[in-house]
Amino acid sequence: MLYQNVIEPYIRWTEKNPDQTVARIGGHVFSYAQLSQRIAPIMNELDALSVSRVGIVVKRDLTACSALLASLFSGIAAVPLPENLSEGLKRQVCEELQLPVVLTVERMHYYYRMTFEDALNRIDNGLYQIEDDQLVFIRCRFNENEPPTYENIYAKDFSKSKPFSLAPVFQKIIPDFPDICSIF
Repeated sequence: MLYQNVIEPYIRWTEKNPDQTVARIGGHVFSYAQLSQRIAPIMNELDALSVSRVGIVVKRDLTACSALLASLFSGIAAVPLPENLSEGLKRQVCEELQLPVVLTVERMHYYYRMTFEDALNRIDNGLYQIEDDQLVFIRCRFNENEPPTYENIYAKDFSKSKPFSLAPVFQKIIPDFPDICSIF
């Protein structure tokens, strides 16, 4: 029932409405996409921890809310704990409820930052062997009543912009899509 009543509707809603506001916290507005981006790394960490229950320090923060959903979506029992709980009482609750770990917002922010760093590390793998004469894009031009024409774009065709911007990159590869180019 949980899948049909909560998880599946959440997935479908987020797919259809990724930019819709899901929460307003501390003057910030967050979308369903942003919530999902926080849930996923916490789910990964919960998988790695191999636990059946977890304490979660709850405070007014999107990451704390994400952790509650991450545990729900992972099938892990969550024990929400107030942020002002004394260390002694926290230890007692952990012992009585057999909580192997208590997640804090700070710890979970680390999970989120790690996914960002993992993404950058994947992009910057240190193994680039892209020669200047390597073909990197083929631009197609379509004119009415004429056959398509093709333009090869090579690695050497991209120059450095100051300050850095992706706009020249997209303008080079998709100039026929100015609405997309204008995003950057």
